[in-house]
Amino acid sequence: MNCKNCNTPLTEESRFCNQCGGKVVTQVLTYRYLASEFSERFFNLDNLIIRTFRHLFTKPEEVIDGFINGVRKRHLGIGSYLALAITISGLQLFIIQKFFKHLMDASWMTQDNNPVAQDPSFLDSIWEYQSIMYIVFIPIYAIIAKTTFWNYKKYNYLEHIVIVSYTQAQMSLTLFLPYLIGLSFGINFFKLNYVFILVMMIYSAHCYKRLYQISLKKIIVKTLFFLLILFVALIIWSIVFWAYLLASGTVDLQEMIEAEKAKKAVSYITSFSKNWTS
Repeated sequence: MNCKNCNTPLTEESRFCNQCGGKVVTQVLTYRYLASEFSERFFNLDNLIIRTFRHLFTKPEEVIDGFINGVRKRHLGIGSYLALAITISGLQLFIIQKFFKHLMDASWMTQDNNPVAQDPSFLDSIWEYQSIMYIVFIPIYAIIAKTTFWNYKKYNYLEHIVIVSYTQAQMSLTLFLPYLIGLSFGINFFKLNYVFILVMMIYSAHCYKRLYQISLKKIIVKTLFFLLILFVALIIWSIVFWAYLLASGTVDLQEMIEAEKAKKAVSYITSFSKNWTS
């Protein structure tokens, strides 16, 4: 017979094609066979997904350095793992918007005249492009990580992208259920972020400590330095973001100033009335 994938001639003893590596399947398709294939692919402890997920906690340097150095069969490649994480994040977002949308209220974080608080569609547009933002922030984090470890020459910028991609994907998969459990207890989505951002920081520090083989003291210093750079980057991003809103007419600066003045006037009159009544 010939290989059904690449049509290369096979011998009767062949279990895999010598040309493309495809498995030789001679069994008739049955429900039992499908169940066996599914179980073997997704629930086997030697499965690439489970092995990659497990090793990214126990020995992340083996997964990440392995991929960087050309090992492709032992763990899931970064492209496939990142695609899986984005798919799971999309599923998570669908579930949240379908069943827990009332817990995605961000108005408590903002002032009354903030466009985020006034226009619910503003946040909806952000969630709509969540997958794109997920990809865009990876090279940004990689730049910050490269800057943080400026005195270590072990990894170049492209390799930092691989590191950040693996760590971000790992956290997306890990926090899928904790987010849903927290929301099931009525906890606001953005309040959950405060806890889970700390978890992400600790995990990223753990990975970089193992990758660079540095002491706990050094990784704490590097983490604080990373946060400082990230804080400065967020300030710059906020300035650019608000400049864009003002330039595009999404936000009227004069209207915001007048609203703030009106709010202060109402507050003053209310206080004066209470004092007079007393």
